[in-house]
Amino acid sequence: MKNSIKIGLLVLAATMFSTGCAQKVRIKALQPAEVGEMAVKKKVAVSNFKNDSVGISGKIESEIAKQQLDKERYFTVLSRKDMAKVIAEQKLQSSELMDESTSSKVGKLIGAQAIINGEVTSANAESGTYQEDREKCLKYYKDSGECAQYRYYKVTCKTTQASVAVNINIVNVETGSIIYGDTISKNYSADSCKAGQTTLGLLTMDSGPKQILSKGQALNSLASSIAQEFVYKLTPNYVYFNVTLLEDIELDNVGNKQGMEFEAALAFIKAARYDRAKSYLEKLMREFDGKSYAVDYDLGVIYEATGDFDKAKELYVLADKQTVQPVEEINLAINRIDGLIEKRDEAKRQMQAK
Repeated sequence: MKNSIKIGLLVLAATMFSTGCAQKVRIKALQPAEVGEMAVKKKVAVSNFKNDSVGISGKIESEIAKQQLDKERYFTVLSRKDMAKVIAEQKLQSSELMDESTSSKVGKLIGAQAIINGEVTSANAESGTYQEDREKCLKYYKDSGECAQYRYYKVTCKTTQASVAVNINIVNVETGSIIYGDTISKNYSADSCKAGQTTLGLLTMDSGPKQILSKGQALNSLASSIAQEFVYKLTPNYVYFNVTLLEDIELDNVGNKQGMEFEAALAFIKAARYDRAKSYLEKLMREFDGKSYAVDYDLGVIYEATGDFDKAKELYVLADKQTVQPVEEINLAINRIDGLIEKRDEAKRQMQAK
């Protein structure tokens, strides 16, 4: 009986492995900044935000300062101390930088191309406690397994709710116009008792109270999240996704050696040894005269994974020409690659802009 159960489990594991476990390759793709106009506004200053009880201006400045792409710093951040000095010399108030013409004037004096200003419109946080009834079984009936004796007790539950909302503007110093405006809001809600329950199968167990953020911690975390979300829109960035490989050559006249070489190529891809995988697939492509869409496609995936989108497109088109009926993986690749090339080229234009 034990052996039959063991064999059954092995069969189930093999079935699970063979269905839905197709080999995939992680692709890295360059995307342009959402706020494309910032490509030519790389000297940036951040003014003190109005009603800034959460330090959002400093957080945005810090996020911008550390933005790097391919190990190169993307922005030059001008010091708020220099801005404060100019404001003092011009006998201005920090709140006056909410006016575009004033921001433009100050920006020109400190050598900025863009000034980021704004206002914290809300920053609220509340913490509280409440009592919750609990029970624990102390003794069970041996015959039925039901609880024979309970202990009833109370626990103190802690809660924190917080919200932060910020209006953010980017001013073009040269023209005094607004390049981009956004309102970003974030919320936090936590309950130590609800968070402390762990579900395992059909059983719910009390794992004890869980640490939650204090009011100050929650507000600080939300402000940091807002700064990160905003700055992310200003720079080109990399996105990652998975692409499924084709694992069988569809041709009828495949020799044993060729089959083994194809399997070797897949193994090297799994090990991220794209150089070795490429040599195997290019050899097979020559031997099949480019007539195997699986070989052409998998080779295209390697070129896509190594950043040569143009070569990948060439191979995907070739693979598509070899199919008699649509192949889902190839359809996805054909529909995907043009967009990746377009976005890559736009991102590179942004990066190269002065």
